[in-house]
Formats: sequence, C-alpha cells, structure tokens
Amino acid sequence: MPGYEPSGLRMRVMRHGGRGAQLASHLLAGWFTSRLEAAFDGETRWNGRRSCLLLSFDVDFPEDVDALPQIVDQLSALNGRASFAVVGRWVEDYPDEHRAIVEGGHELVNHSYSHPELVNAPGRFVSRREDLNDRKWEALSIEERGAEIERCQRVVAETLGVTMTGFRAPHFGNVDPRPLYPILNNLNLHYSTSMLAPRGRKLGLPVMEGDVVEIPVSTCPLHPLSSLDTWHGLYAHGGWHKDNFGEILSKRLHTAHASGGITNIYLDPKDVGRIDMTPVSEVLATLGDDCWVTSYHEFASWFRSEHVR
Repeated sequence: MPGYEPSGLRMRVMRHGGRGAQLASHLLAGWFTSRLEAAFDGETRWNGRRSCLLLSFDVDFPEDVDALPQIVDQLSALNGRASFAVVGRWVEDYPDEHRAIVEGGHELVNHSYSHPELVNAPGRFVSRREDLNDRKWEALSIEERGAEIERCQRVVAETLGVTMTGFRAPHFGNVDPRPLYPILNNLNLHYSTSMLAPRGRKLGLPVMEGDVVEIPVSTCPLHPLSSLDTWHGLYAHGGWHKDNFGEILSKRLHTAHASGGITNIYLDPKDVGRIDMTPVSEVLATLGDDCWVTSYHEFASWFRSEHVR
C-alpha cells in the first residue's frame, strides 16, 4: 500500500472541522474527495477483491434496538456479514434483540457501556428513555473511558456469551482515539473504527497503531468532512440527503471501486426504514464478488495477517 502522507494546508483543513472548513469541503467536494481517494492506489487488493464494503450499525438508542430483528432479516440478502456497535446497558435491558444479531451471524462491536453524550434532540429525535448519559466522552478521564469500555466488554460476554474484538468510540468524529489504544490492547480489542477518514494518519487507509488496527470511516462524497451516516443524511441541516441517501451511498461504492478503496459506513437502525436502499443493492449486484462485503473482525484479522510479521 502507498505511504501517502498529506501535509501542509490541506491536512490542516481536513483534520480540523469548523464551519469554514465544512463550507469549503461542500463547495470543493470533488477536490476534497479526490484527495481522500488518492490514498488508495487503485492496485491494492482487499483479500483478493478490488474494493471493500464494511457495513455497520450503531445501536445507540432503545429505538435502534427495536429495529434490530428487521435489520438482521434484511441483511440476509447481502450475503455478507455486518457489524453492530452495541451499548452495554442496552444489552442488559434488551438481551433478546441483541441476541438476534449473533444468531444472524453478525458481529458485535464495543461502543461503551452507557454511550456518553447521548442526548435527545427535540425537533429531530426524542427517545422514549430519559435516563440517557449527557456527559461528553472527551470530558471523561482516561480512567473513566477505560471503565466504560471494560464494562461493556464484560456485560456483553456475561449476557450474550460473546467476546468482542473491536471498538468504536461514541461520537467518534469529534474525538481522538489514540489515547485509548493501550486500553484496547489490555482488553484484547484488536481494532478500532473511531477515526473519520480526513483525520486519519493516512486518510482513509487502515493503519496499524501499535497492535491495534484503526479502520477510518468514510465521508460523504458531497460533504467530505462529514461521515456518510444516517444522522448526516437525514437530520443534519434538515437532512442533507433525506430523499437520496441510497443514491449517495451507491455513488460512494462506485468511487471506492474506481480507486481500489474501502467504503466504511455506519447507519442508525431506527432510520434504515426511511432509506431506499435499492440503488445500493443494484451497485453491489454489479460489483459482485469483486467487492468484499465483510465484518470489521474479518477485515482486521486479514489486515493484521498482511502487516504484522
């Protein structure tokens, strides 16, 4: 893989958000996206395939839990495994719904015990539960963050009999996961997907951070400093892509295939029913076996085998 290391003004703009940077990325979307895709060389093979889709779901709210059985049923048509970032306290409260993920052959990912900075947003979404954690993840001490990760790991093992191998930080786009890598190592968590591609050391390329694989999350082709997720598509600024999210995602899959890259996205289960995924299914059918649809665990295991000697 290429040793692409962006520097100078471009990297400073990509690494730091702010309204000015977001506006620039929107107005110059093609330029920003081409810089992100330049990290891929078009020749890299992902376990023998030209491109790769890592599809995940963040089970943040109880309303996301409600949608799990339907999501698992829909995924059977993809013939690939997906990953579900789960919150420990919801696993305790709703074990059967989370068990459906495991029984469907999919992966569980550590997403902390209580998901700090989980709040209701009147006018957008309000949960039926009021006992949410509004403390900011970055405001927690490193010991408190470690306790959140460890407790989620323990709860999932005790409740579902599953030992998770990876982690996603709550509100990952605004946090720095690097201080967490020693904690992940101590808990035998072998990968993290807690970095937005523009902030990644090699942009969208997965990298080894010590013994941890960091798998950056893909951005929106039209807003390259924002994650291509359902919050961005359906809620931010009134919903950037509430009418064409499936088309934007299919465009992202085409772009990744052209660059020999990765599409790493997450969706909120409660909102999947609002998306027309037909364009995505059509693209995946066209790409066929040349697009590797897999889980984070399988991807990280393959990546480590290629890069750890």
